[in-house]
Amino acid sequence: MPKSLPVLMYHYVSSWPNPIAVDPDVFESHLEGLARAGYRGVGLAEAEAFLRDGEPLPDKAVLLTFDDGFLDNYVNAWPLLAKHGHKATIFAVTNKIVEEGLPRPTLDDVWSGFVKMDDLPRVNTPVGKTREGLRVRTDLFFSWQEARLMEASGVIDVAGHTHTHRSVFTGPAFDGIIGAGARRRTFDRVDQRVVFGMPGFERGPAMAHRAFLPSQEVYDLVCAMVPQNAQEARDALAHDGGQAVLRRLKALPVERLGRMETDDEMRARLGADLEASRRALEANLGHPVRTLAWPWGRFCPEAREAAREQGFSVFFTTRVGPNLPGKSADAACRFKARNRSARWLLSRVRVYSRPLLARVYGALRS
Repeated sequence: MPKSLPVLMYHYVSSWPNPIAVDPDVFESHLEGLARAGYRGVGLAEAEAFLRDGEPLPDKAVLLTFDDGFLDNYVNAWPLLAKHGHKATIFAVTNKIVEEGLPRPTLDDVWSGFVKMDDLPRVNTPVGKTREGLRVRTDLFFSWQEARLMEASGVIDVAGHTHTHRSVFTGPAFDGIIGAGARRRTFDRVDQRVVFGMPGFERGPAMAHRAFLPSQEVYDLVCAMVPQNAQEARDALAHDGGQAVLRRLKALPVERLGRMETDDEMRARLGADLEASRRALEANLGHPVRTLAWPWGRFCPEAREAAREQGFSVFFTTRVGPNLPGKSADAACRFKARNRSARWLLSRVRVYSRPLLARVYGALRS
């Protein structure tokens, strides 16, 4: 049995040049390299039992994980995992999973001669433009039917990554205002009402922070000065318009900007999101889901308590370090798989297989 379980964290498996994307050819080299070195990607149930209960795993076990539920995980990663004999887990954002639609083709359909590469979904360019020419994110996500197909194959398990993967305002400090620009990130939504021209309050992961609630006075002031149509808002905030709004907001005493949410409000917010995630997963997949990966790897004690109330019992972060049998279920560690060689990946897997070395290496990188 391994003394520490290495857990790899992927996001995109596509040729899109992005820091969290791994090219399909590189990903296949990772899988081949792991297999040649004797490592095997295990299923989620095996990993849960090891992390939570101390149950044994095969020597050289690893856990391959993917965050968010991007369509390329279904199109590219799933067939490659099956081809090389590995299992993996996808932590999916449930409000992004597509409700209906026929299953889309995958690499396996290309290999079988049913479709050509050009017939696969366009998963390599998740950026588009608005009518005004602004660049926006256009990520594609897999569907519930596709999730069920992956699970039925025995190759992929689907688990929780919250329902919305959102941020919250965390305090009254601000330097600028929120404009009507394009969305440059996939998960840039704030779990509160946002209007054009309002203060750009500091923000952080919703599962890790108590939320700051802007006052009705702020909303009223801003909406009286800034139209809430995107194009009209851009025109109104251009040049001195934005500075006029900012001056009015800066003149408000801090206590009139808003307040922090109460303990009851925080518990209700956290619980509602986690319950929605669990209910969606269990209703659509047909089985209990007990594992959750925190968005951005961040959480607070209140969030973990709310998740436990929903039945989650194994939790993954983005911290690096060892994962010990029966001792790491509360905050399991993962390391980021990069678009680098299999040799590089194997060197990291060997580090995180050794508890002391993993702890030292993790401390140096924190």
